Amino acid sequence: MPPHGEILLAVDASSRSFTADDAHPAWALTAASYSPVPVLWGRDVPEGATVVIRSTWDYVERPEAFAAWLDLLDARGAVVHNPTELLRWNTHKRYLLDLADAGVPIVPTVLVPAGASCSVPEVMQRGGWDDAVAKPAVGGTARLAATSRRGGVAALQRHLDRVAEREDVLLQPYVRSIEQTGEYSVIVVGGTVQLTVRKAPSGGEWRVQSDFGGTAEVVTMPDSARPVVERTLAALPLTPTYARLDVVLGADEAPQIMECELVEPELFFRMDPALAAAFIDELKR
Repeated sequence: MPPHGEILLAVDASSRSFTADDAHPAWALTAASYSPVPVLWGRDVPEGATVVIRSTWDYVERPEAFAAWLDLLDARGAVVHNPTELLRWNTHKRYLLDLADAGVPIVPTVLVPAGASCSVPEVMQRGGWDDAVAKPAVGGTARLAATSRRGGVAALQRHLDRVAEREDVLLQPYVRSIEQTGEYSVIVVGGTVQLTVRKAPSGGEWRVQSDFGGTAEVVTMPDSARPVVERTLAALPLTPTYARLDVVLGADEAPQIMECELVEPELFFRMDPALAAAFIDELKR
């Protein structure tokens, strides 16, 4: 990061500026004599610009355009956080299968390519799943996610078939522990765990995002999750500037990776004043 220069924080058309959470690192950058500037992803940037990907959430609706923009950033010699190699790898959730191949315990995942057929009952029977979840392989904030727990297996099959007509889909078991213990979001900056947040669904809901009434609180990372987090970080193609690892407890209470978010995760800056400082220190390095 250039000394006391302009730092571009990439946002999408829905936010157009810093989110309430990302205002915290923006304030810290300003206090450190930098100039944080929101820029809509897809726009051109100056040669050699420093670009930090933040609230580019709607890229999931236009992944090809986002990939082309990453090519533009590379062509401009931009310094991008996270690096474009990591972003390209992480935009499609097939990365979960890469992690599994590297020995990382993940939530069991079946990838259904666009245009392919998949029997939900057969996959559930083979995996010993009581319920299942289907969601797009490029997605966020539970976009087009559905579960057999709501509507039954036949309805989930119809949902998967509709989505798979146009895009890749993941089929996973329904993780029942989320209802009781929630989901642990482990925030990592420069390879070091900085914060753990427990996200929990509201009563009667199965999705933990705040959009659906989910709550979040700072907790201590469970000791059992540490080896999984360390193994995941070691398996990544590069050390990320920032990462959010979402960890859940499987049927046997063993921790599993639900998501490894490297593109535009919520990092919960508002929940720990020290996090923004650590983030900016890593940008400087």
